[in-house]
Amino acid sequence: MMKQKILLIALGLLSAPLPALAISPFDDCPTEAFLFQGSPSTVYAVDLATGQYSEVGTNTGAAGVINAVGFNESDRYIYGWNKSAATITRINQIYRVEDLTVQEGLPADKSFFVGDVFNNTYFLYLKNSGMFKIDLGQGDDNLVAIRIMSAADATLTLTDFAFYPETGELFAVENSNNDLYQFSFDGAGNASFARKGSTGLSGTTTFGAQYFDKSGFMYISNNNDGKIYRLDLRDLNAFSATAEFFADGPSSGQNDGARCASAPVTAKNTDFGDAPDSYKTSLENNGPRHFIGPNFFLGTLVDAEGAALFAPSSDDNDGSPDDEDGITFGSSFKQGSDVLINVVVGGEAVSYVSGWFDWNGNNTFDNDTEQAIVDEFLMPGSHTLKIRVPESAQTGNTWARFRIGQNSGLTSFGGVTYGEVEDYPITIEEQTLTHTYYPGEGTWVTLAYEDNWPQKGDYDFNDVVIFYRVDTISNQEGNIVRYDIYGKLQAYGASFPNGFAVQLDNIARSLVNENLSKIIVNDKTIHNQSVIENGQDFAVIVISGNLKDELAPPQCSGNAGNFYRVWQGCTLDAADQFSFVVSVPFNSAISTGPDMPLNPFIFAPEGRFHGDAFNVEFPGRDLEIHLKGDSLTSLASEQFFSTANDTSVYDPSKCPGPDCDSFRGENGTPWGLLIDSNWSHPSERVDVLEAYPNLAEFARTGGETNTNWHQRVNAIVNKLFE
Repeated sequence: MMKQKILLIALGLLSAPLPALAISPFDDCPTEAFLFQGSPSTVYAVDLATGQYSEVGTNTGAAGVINAVGFNESDRYIYGWNKSAATITRINQIYRVEDLTVQEGLPADKSFFVGDVFNNTYFLYLKNSGMFKIDLGQGDDNLVAIRIMSAADATLTLTDFAFYPETGELFAVENSNNDLYQFSFDGAGNASFARKGSTGLSGTTTFGAQYFDKSGFMYISNNNDGKIYRLDLRDLNAFSATAEFFADGPSSGQNDGARCASAPVTAKNTDFGDAPDSYKTSLENNGPRHFIGPNFFLGTLVDAEGAALFAPSSDDNDGSPDDEDGITFGSSFKQGSDVLINVVVGGEAVSYVSGWFDWNGNNTFDNDTEQAIVDEFLMPGSHTLKIRVPESAQTGNTWARFRIGQNSGLTSFGGVTYGEVEDYPITIEEQTLTHTYYPGEGTWVTLAYEDNWPQKGDYDFNDVVIFYRVDTISNQEGNIVRYDIYGKLQAYGASFPNGFAVQLDNIARSLVNENLSKIIVNDKTIHNQSVIENGQDFAVIVISGNLKDELAPPQCSGNAGNFYRVWQGCTLDAADQFSFVVSVPFNSAISTGPDMPLNPFIFAPEGRFHGDAFNVEFPGRDLEIHLKGDSLTSLASEQFFSTANDTSVYDPSKCPGPDCDSFRGENGTPWGLLIDSNWSHPSERVDVLEAYPNLAEFARTGGETNTNWHQRVNAIVNKLFE
């Protein structure tokens, strides 16, 4: 409404001068907050409910910055400090300035940027200069400033302050410590201040715009990122100074704000949630809300509300179209199991989607522990996401909340522009599960591979080194419902590209619930990646098709090449560039599963060179390298056994099993090692038999002797990567 009014006024001025209108005050007490930004100043009207802002004044008539602005409810003008004219100025409803003269009382050569108006009195503050007040009722030609705080007492680093509506208490959030301060005035009108508490905010802050609403909420806007925070000061006898994110607004290096404090914050063209208000749904409770704009919504419908209508009285129960149409659930919510969630991005823009679930049933969303979907960047259309219901989730009825927007970082509450919030009631079902960890909960075995098979190569066993753990999840009857496989890549010293996978021996691929299988890489669920390999007889889980692609460029120079944590002295690379969790659920629980550690292996990607020991340039998926005695998958070729340095005689009818002869070199040496601890691997191009001399006897005897060969006490330490 305000923007339309301003436009009509501007058009009228072009056709016929209306001087009376040009100097007229605002018609009423505006609900918007006004920001003056830049030099010369541009004026923005900000909808505090959502942070939506619009440009309302581009030509104030001031040559430079207008700062220290405040709304005077007595005459309905905005007052501020015109820096270029070095005086106070009055700003009318079309955002044009009229400079006023202060006859005396202000220090010379000072530029004020902290100010506000209360009871027809303009207050100015400047650190190390003092606080001053100017009675605006004296008349434009008779303004006199009175010092009410000395320069020595003006020690706070402020960029704005704001008066409490009606009662006139003055508050400010300081920039250097982000604490809240209250100013008091004695009988003579002199000002002092006292710290009221910490806002809880940290980091670089410049709160250049601070204001109140009619209810007694205080709003502070950070110049650096535009974020608006709210402090609940409704009860001045008992309040907390803690600030809560409220909305996203415009950011600026030069910023000052004014607002009619007696006006309520109202929502216009805004979408709210529907969950009960304990979930922060209403505007008063800082519920989630979006200014409705094009392209950012879930499903096909989004409704505009002036206030949240929440359960059990939501607008979805009044016969109007149900705008909660962007989310459907493809499976039930069971304790400890995954759920398929279909998300329809209805607009034409790529959007961020997040989701929260009240797992513990306490009628709130905990943003630290109950956000199951975090900033999924989704194209327009339909998407399937997968989330895990915690085993500790409270059974029964609860709520879920989903938000879509143009920006990342949404919380379950607070206002932003362009998007939609949809709330859904859900039911969590009981399920009792047990976990059996290999080698143990919180511990690892080490898998290490030499990727030159069937040639011996440099035999340094740092081509692929992975910490590895398997969690077998069983139901109340003791049958297996799922495997969760954990791993962290510890080294990659291979010139060749290698994939990494795990076969579930003798478990038919058809038994796996492929829709619910998933991989989490570096704590991020890859929702659209299938981990079950096509064309296999047994279930094969592909964790990475090429481990080289998982690694960032090395931090070390010289001989580091594209290797990762294998050169002595090259320890700058992050230790966890590739960590994963793979979840493999079954359509129906199975009674027994393969022996541990299952069947992990590396393989050659298609179309990539992998050495000159083959009769083709690119062996591709024919080439797999397993632990000694493990079986190939149905996609691999047996033709490489008993060639080059391999001496095994592979008989698939005996694999898997104790008589399976595979990946055996001379004297029983392997190409894959399984070590039952966190193992220190050799540095690059150091033969593992040189670094760990007792391995030779361990291999020759088939593991009967020298079982502690891998321990550090038996290693040549200067040949290890450290």
